[in-house]
Amino acid sequence: MRKTSFILLIYFSLTKLSADESYRYFVNLNKVINDKVSVLLITPNINQEVVDFCFPSMVPGTYEIYDFGRFISNLNVLGKNKTKIKIVKIDKNTYRLSPASQIEKITYDVDDTWDECNLKDTKEKIIFEPGGTNFEKGKNFSINTHSMFGYFKGYSNRDFILEFEKPKDFFPSTGLNNINIGINKDVISVFDYHDLVDSPIMYFIPDTATIKIAKTNVLVSCYSPNKKITAKFISETLKELLIAQKDYLGGELPVEKYAFLFYFMSGSSLSGSSGALEHSYSSFYVLPEYDSLSMQQQLRDVAAHEFFHIVTPLNIHAKEIGDFDFNNPQMSEHLWLYEGMTEYAAHHAQAKSKIIDIDQLLNTMMQKYQTSIKEYNDTMSFTYMSKHVLEEKIHKQYNNVYEKGAVIGMCLDILLRDLSEGKYGTQNLMKDLSLKYGKNKSFNDSELFKDIENLTFPEIGSFLKKHVGGTIPLPMSEILSKIGLEFSKENFNYEFSIGNPDFNYNEKTKRLYVESLYNIDDFGIDLNYMIGDELLKINGKSLEVEKIKETLTDYYASIKEGDKVIIEILRPEKNNKNYKTIELTAIAKKIKVTRENQINLIKNLTAKQTQTLKAWTGLEIGN
Repeated sequence: MRKTSFILLIYFSLTKLSADESYRYFVNLNKVINDKVSVLLITPNINQEVVDFCFPSMVPGTYEIYDFGRFISNLNVLGKNKTKIKIVKIDKNTYRLSPASQIEKITYDVDDTWDECNLKDTKEKIIFEPGGTNFEKGKNFSINTHSMFGYFKGYSNRDFILEFEKPKDFFPSTGLNNINIGINKDVISVFDYHDLVDSPIMYFIPDTATIKIAKTNVLVSCYSPNKKITAKFISETLKELLIAQKDYLGGELPVEKYAFLFYFMSGSSLSGSSGALEHSYSSFYVLPEYDSLSMQQQLRDVAAHEFFHIVTPLNIHAKEIGDFDFNNPQMSEHLWLYEGMTEYAAHHAQAKSKIIDIDQLLNTMMQKYQTSIKEYNDTMSFTYMSKHVLEEKIHKQYNNVYEKGAVIGMCLDILLRDLSEGKYGTQNLMKDLSLKYGKNKSFNDSELFKDIENLTFPEIGSFLKKHVGGTIPLPMSEILSKIGLEFSKENFNYEFSIGNPDFNYNEKTKRLYVESLYNIDDFGIDLNYMIGDELLKINGKSLEVEKIKETLTDYYASIKEGDKVIIEILRPEKNNKNYKTIELTAIAKKIKVTRENQINLIKNLTAKQTQTLKAWTGLEIGN
């Protein structure tokens, strides 16, 4: 860790603009023209005659080729003593420069990725916002450094020094420590390009809060344009979660500082999605700006997942990640570990700490299992999918890492606890793998299963080879029986509904609407829904998105057969510009519902099942 005195020395040397071994970047955040900012680079010494100046095609955590060089324009290279530098654009991300030893400065413009721009190829593939960059003059600058700053191939292990000239009262929120804060300018320093890419920065007039968890200082930074959500609310929401995660990891966290950077969008995003991107010492979130309380559990779930990446891949990763190639990326086989185990731990830790109950955990895991077998190829080897995830025909399987990947984590955990008499689970395994490897030591993809088997049991090696590396579906019935759960592929029940049409969300009106009647049930037919109907109220209670969960919970808890149900809707008129308020009415009745992949607790558990269930839940059975 660099000391402040060293940073100040760097700061004073910057004013001389003298060449050395460091990259020295200058950005003026006060000058934004058409969503572009200009960048000046004082280059490090280059000891060869031809060199490639690159922007990443991909960065860790995205699992998708984005070609960030698409957003760079007007690149110019100035040579020492007015030497003319030849520039040849090799591809979307690479500029070949010569004579490289005479390069002194590079200037270029950067367009943000959150808004459409007119640069070539930028409309081909929209960048998921947490992995991109946003420039809002005088309001907010959300900077993923990989979309702004380039590097010379073969020279990525040099220091990078960033100087930002900033608007009045703006402050940089980041997980970085080497920062010299000034009134009009800040200087930020990192050790190499990998550290730079690993470090998003958000500039705005700060709404921040801090939490101390064991020895770790946690920064929460929140930009909510309409002030619906505050850093104080987020920190209070996350504190219990972070304590639970600290306990889950054995009583301490493996980082000294961590930053949660939240940007809440008042409208829809260009990508049509929301979510987050993890980093070693921070995570960056782009989420819809709903009412605070309606987002509370969503905040916990998404933050729990991203925060647990401090374990993997920060401390457990393959060589493909440890030596990541930004312009010719090679994929690791073990997305089940990096994303799947992380997703599982995010939910399991909340259940063990009683933030959610065990029923919620099981419901979540079974929903993930249902999704994985319905929407993805259940017989595709997970390691094969991971290794080939950048290929177009395979990439559509990627999101299964959050579905089947999490279920793999649950199955592995239960199996470990069963084999160890309740003494060892995935929590212990991840700790042991972290000790074996760590931040600066990578494993070989082909050796991981054997390493895990050596740390645990032969049966674990067999499970991984068959169901993760192989093509055999997960043995759900066998695994769940170890904690006293009976698994059935299909069963029937009679339940109340609100008609079961297919709903979607209208971004403009902020209401749910009927998109299709394909799956409508008998009660829905009685109500006489029509395509386009937008929901307002049910039995007098609001069905606004922020309140819908609470309203429907009350509805299902209080409804009885024979009750009159009134659903108030807005029905678009023929021109689709005006709406007519209509009350749809029907008499409540239960509908036969077919459910697949259901679980039930066996009445009389064996001592072994009770032991494994207790170890897995962390609770006394019956609680």
